[in-house]
Amino acid sequence: MPRPRRSHVFQLDAAVLSAATSLITRERERFYGLEVAMLLGRERSTVYKSLHRLVGLGLLSDEWEAGRRYHRFTDFGRQSVSHARRGARVFGRPDANRRRVRGMEHMGEFTARRVVTGHDAEGRAVIVSDAAPPNTIRANGFAVATWLWLDGPPATVDDGGDEPDGPVQLEPPPGGCSVRIIRFPGASEGGGDWIRVEGDDADEPGMHATDTLDFMVVVDGRIVLGLDDGEHELGPGDVVIQRGNRHRWRVAGDDPCTYVVCMLRPDPDAPAPAEPQVPATSVEGAGPRRLVAATHTDGDSDGRSYVLADGTPPAAIGGGGTALVELWQTGGALGAPDQGGDPEGGWELEPRGGGICFRTVEHPPGFDPGEAGWHTTATIDVDIVLSGRLELALPDQPPVVLGPGEAVVQRGTHHRWRPVGDEPVVWAALMLALR
Repeated sequence: MPRPRRSHVFQLDAAVLSAATSLITRERERFYGLEVAMLLGRERSTVYKSLHRLVGLGLLSDEWEAGRRYHRFTDFGRQSVSHARRGARVFGRPDANRRRVRGMEHMGEFTARRVVTGHDAEGRAVIVSDAAPPNTIRANGFAVATWLWLDGPPATVDDGGDEPDGPVQLEPPPGGCSVRIIRFPGASEGGGDWIRVEGDDADEPGMHATDTLDFMVVVDGRIVLGLDDGEHELGPGDVVIQRGNRHRWRVAGDDPCTYVVCMLRPDPDAPAPAEPQVPATSVEGAGPRRLVAATHTDGDSDGRSYVLADGTPPAAIGGGGTALVELWQTGGALGAPDQGGDPEGGWELEPRGGGICFRTVEHPPGFDPGEAGWHTTATIDVDIVLSGRLELALPDQPPVVLGPGEAVVQRGTHHRWRPVGDEPVVWAALMLALR
C-alpha cells in the first residue's frame, strides 16, 4: 500500500467516505466503487478517482477478487475517517508512530453536524435533516452553533428547534433550553485570555453567573474553569455541572477548545421535584470526570463559587462492556438552578420524576445490542459523540454514522445505537421529559 502523505481530502472524497461508511457492517468489511457511485448518484469515473486518492492517503486499501476491485478501510482509515470525511487535513503513517489526528483542531473541522430525527406523514421514523444548523457562526477562530432551542418546557417531542434569528442569546427563556457547540481559539490563534462577557468587571474579566443549570462537556482541547475558589483545568471528556454560580472560562495552551453546553432555565411555575436527588459526591473509578460547582450561602463566603465534587459520579451501571454513568438528574421539572443531584436506586431509562437527565455511555468495540437495542422514549434527546464512531439506526432506514463533535436530536423515534470500528465509543445524552 502506498505510504500516506500529508494532504487535504476534497469535498467529493468526504462524500465518498461517508457513503462507504454506510456500507460497512460487522459482517461486511469491504465495498465496491460502483456501490458508492450509485449511492451518491455520481459518475463512476469521478468516484473511482476519489477512491484512488483515498488509497494514496492510506485511508483505504484496494484488492482484486474474481476480476473485480473492492476497497476496505485501513486501520489508519478507521481511526481518522471521522475527521477526514469532514474535509480535515490528514496526517500520518499507518503504524504506531503516526502523528495523532485530532478532531476539530482547526477551523475547517468545525462542522457542527446535527442529525435530527422525526416522523413522516405515515408515522415512520425518518431523518429529517443532516447538516449544520442555520445561523452557525464562524469568525476569527471562534465558532458556535445551536443544536436545540426550546422557548419553554416541551409538551411534545416536536417542540423547539432552531434558535430564533438575531443576536445570540446567552440564556434561553424561563423553562427553556439551549444546546450549543462552541469553539474558542487557543493562544496560537490569539486566544487564551479570560473570555469576556457583557457586563463583567474589568478586575474579574469574564466572571459572570446565569440563572441556569448548565451541563458542559469538553469535546477537544483544554479549558480552564475559573471559580472563586481557584482555577480548574479540564480536558476531553470532562464534564462540568454549573448551578447558577459565578464562573469564567479561558482556553489552556496553544490549541483551540471545543465544548458542548446545555443551558436549562428554571420555570418559576414548576412544581416541587417529584423525586428529589441526593447531593453530588465522587468516587474513585474509571468513569468520566465530573466537576460540580456550587455557591456558598452563609458566612464570609456567601455568594462565592467553589467545587462541591470533582471525580467520578457514584451512579453507574455496566454490562457486556458497556458503561452508563449518571451525571445529573433533576428529579422533576426544573424550578431552580441548583436543583437535582445523584439518583438512588435502580437504573431507569427515562429521566426521574419526569425531569431532565444528563449521562454518558461508553460502548466497547464490536458491541452489538441486537434486537434488544431497539427502544423508544417519550423525550427530546440530544446525543453527542465525544470519541469513536457511533451508528444510529432507524427502522427501515439507512443507518447514519457520527463522529466526535457531532450530535443527534432525537424526537421520540424508535432507534438503536451501535459502535463502528475498532475504537470504543463515548457519547453524552441529554434527555428532556415532556410536560
